[in-house]
Amino acid sequence: MTIEAWLAGRKGYETLGPQAGQVVHVLLRAPQFASYSSAREVAERAGVNVSTVVRTAQQLDFDGWTDLRQELRAHYLDSMTSGDPAPHQATDAASRTLRQDAANITALTTAENLQAIRATAEAIRSARRTVVIGSGSGAGPAHVLGHLGTIMGHDIHLALGSTTTQTVQVTRLREGDCLIVLNVWRLTRALRGLTRMGRERGTTVCVLTDLHSSPLAEDAHHLVVTPTEGVQGTASLTAMVAAVQAILGELTDTESSRAAGQVQQAWNVLDLMDDQP
Repeated sequence: MTIEAWLAGRKGYETLGPQAGQVVHVLLRAPQFASYSSAREVAERAGVNVSTVVRTAQQLDFDGWTDLRQELRAHYLDSMTSGDPAPHQATDAASRTLRQDAANITALTTAENLQAIRATAEAIRSARRTVVIGSGSGAGPAHVLGHLGTIMGHDIHLALGSTTTQTVQVTRLREGDCLIVLNVWRLTRALRGLTRMGRERGTTVCVLTDLHSSPLAEDAHHLVVTPTEGVQGTASLTAMVAAVQAILGELTDTESSRAAGQVQQAWNVLDLMDDQP
């Protein structure tokens, strides 16, 4: 059982208020951090006070934060993959980061995610136009998808600037086109509204996010959930980039290879690369 499913099944989960929801988001998005943190540390990350963390635990039918943390830790350790080739005794940040990223990628490869990745690739392949929108950290994986996907011959437009610019791109979509939305951590009202607009325009909406319960899922035809657990309180984008690479892998065929070859040829004609013979 995932940590998200475990928490969603707790008594009182459905009636949590907005501030308690912020606490739960920390537990879901950074379970390693929360599993070993004090109530004050979790409160700082969630942007609430310590008493809110304690009340949230009690609303979820725990005696208090310590009781919740103990069970969260058990679920987190359960979710970690076995057979980790990295030395567990290593405590430096680099080793811990690589181990966590490996675990995130392993957690990404569920049957549901693989099906959504294949469906997203097919939506791009069959669309007249694809628009990719995101904000904040989601812009990084979006750039990878837009840059490489365009080289492969697909009409992909990155819309990562102002909301007004993003809106223009979304309004150019029509039925049968594709809208890809990438979101990490907090969700902006603008991104939520643009996703809904894309759905209403008849596009195939594909969402890459870090939570099954993201409001974006309401408008998504295809949902890829990418773990973003990092170390030392940072979010990791490795699994989301891996999901993007998997989409691009599904798009690779004879036609895309030919398109990429034509781009390479044009670069050579213009003598753009320093490593040309």
